[in-house]
Amino acid sequence: MDQAELVHRRSQMGRSARSFVTPGPGAISEQDEGYWLALSGVPSPDLNVGFVDSSNPSVLAYVLDKTEQSGFPCLFTLAGACREADLGPAWQHVGEMPFMARLLEGEHMALDSRVRQAGADDFEVVSELAAEGFGLPREVSDVISGVVRLDSSNDKIWMLVDEGRAVSMVLTSVVEDAVCIWCMSTPERFGRRGYARALLGDVLLRAKSDEVHVGLLGATPVGKLLYDSTGWTTLEAWKVFTNADSAQFTG
Repeated sequence: MDQAELVHRRSQMGRSARSFVTPGPGAISEQDEGYWLALSGVPSPDLNVGFVDSSNPSVLAYVLDKTEQSGFPCLFTLAGACREADLGPAWQHVGEMPFMARLLEGEHMALDSRVRQAGADDFEVVSELAAEGFGLPREVSDVISGVVRLDSSNDKIWMLVDEGRAVSMVLTSVVEDAVCIWCMSTPERFGRRGYARALLGDVLLRAKSDEVHVGLLGATPVGKLLYDSTGWTTLEAWKVFTNADSAQFTG
């Protein structure tokens, strides 16, 4: 993948981040050359995300100022030529987020009958899956679940339901030719049964049937093993910083 395409894929991931910025007090969804912001306004850095890949220090300074002025705890991710030295002492380096891709050509699996799109009536069960899977308080997971109440053809939450019980969920957001994966959650008590693998395979197959050609995601430390084993390739590693405790990176 050349540099121009990599920059474009980063931009698609940023545009998809709007999916968890449901309308609320102070919420910010903003993108321009060299950065994107998706600040939901909840008191958790896991749903307030900033990204900068510009070498221009004024871009980083602008995004930092916007983030800090919001007062929200945040995950701040850096890629490309961005200088981490310009972040300042308030931001703790907590690891890396592999930015991964998977081409959808060659998918020959059948749709899984256990998978369905979540609707407004599933708000509570989706929120519970996200809360338990990520170790989030309900006021935070309710923001993720809020997607089911929006009228969006591009942003959707999918659930795998086994024996009448929802056991795994994922949020997908389609941007041009890419399906971006967010908030994949399978609570530990439902783990090691292939649910996440089956759900991920199903949503990628559905995306391919809609003329989508590539999957994109930012992997958490917990999720990377699944993605490595299902054909995803790491394009680069984003450096992750935070100014608060994160359920995914410092929990």
